[in-house]
Amino acid sequence: MRLGKKGMSIGMVFMFMLAVITFAVIMIFGYKAITDFMGSGEKVEFYQFKTDLESAVKKIYTEYGSVRIETFYLSAKYEKICFVDLEYEGDRSNEELCIAGSEDYAPIACDVWETAEDYAGAEENVFLKPLPPADSPTIKVYQIELGEEGYLCLDVVKGRFKLQLEGLGDRTEISKVVS
Repeated sequence: MRLGKKGMSIGMVFMFMLAVITFAVIMIFGYKAITDFMGSGEKVEFYQFKTDLESAVKKIYTEYGSVRIETFYLSAKYEKICFVDLEYEGDRSNEELCIAGSEDYAPIACDVWETAEDYAGAEENVFLKPLPPADSPTIKVYQIELGEEGYLCLDVVKGRFKLQLEGLGDRTEISKVVS
């Protein structure tokens, strides 16, 4: 009789170990699936923002005199957005954009701004703080005007910001929304 009880307890230990291993494998794969799903959601949100911004600027530029206030949505992790006019003809060397070395995007934005002579000379003209992941697409809105400074930086509050877009016939003027 004792032999049967010993065999039963060894079998119970084996079943318990098998259950723990199965549970651990399920938890690991579940965690991986959830993190992949969340990462895909952030990518979709970024692509949606990129498309919305580019199409809003492109849609209004030929409508001379039209003014629209647009709200754009980003992931809440972004704190600032900066637009750079690649055809700005003023002095680019002493501007606040290039001096603000503490900003994550400043060195990249400043380099693009100083070296690109026109829109064909750069891959992007919209910069985010913090920088998006390396596999994210660059954002380039065409034919924009940003006033006397040649750039516009805005705070992103709770994942959204507003822009005033004005059609100038051959380009879009982008400015802050005055409340």
